[in-house]
Amino acid sequence: MKKEIFIIDDDPIYAFIVSKMINRIDSSLVINQCENGKVGLTKLEYLRNSSHKIVVFLDLNMPILDGWEFLEEIEKCNFYNLHQLIIYIVSSSTDQRDKLKAKQFGFVRGFFHKPLFSEDIKKIIEID
Repeated sequence: MKKEIFIIDDDPIYAFIVSKMINRIDSSLVINQCENGKVGLTKLEYLRNSSHKIVVFLDLNMPILDGWEFLEEIEKCNFYNLHQLIIYIVSSSTDQRDKLKAKQFGFVRGFFHKPLFSEDIKKIIEID
């Protein structure tokens, strides 16, 4: 099954670095960089009927549509029913309340702290 990666983060330098790290691990992956949740939702809409596995690296604090609002929209639009949609929060937040809130969204697979290491990326994109 083809796999697409979404990096939804407003920091272009961070998104670029993570993209390069992912390419080093698996250069066959398609990577979509989205500067906020609204752009991410728009791009995901095009893949709604796709059979691709979609892995999302989601930042929380962004302008326009932040990570929490993105998750709420995913829930409203029933995107989370797509078995191929896998979402991980990747944030610099160390607030325990954010981790607890993330657990309220049953379709969020995990919470990683920035910066990511190669081992973290391998776990997220499910490469052993």
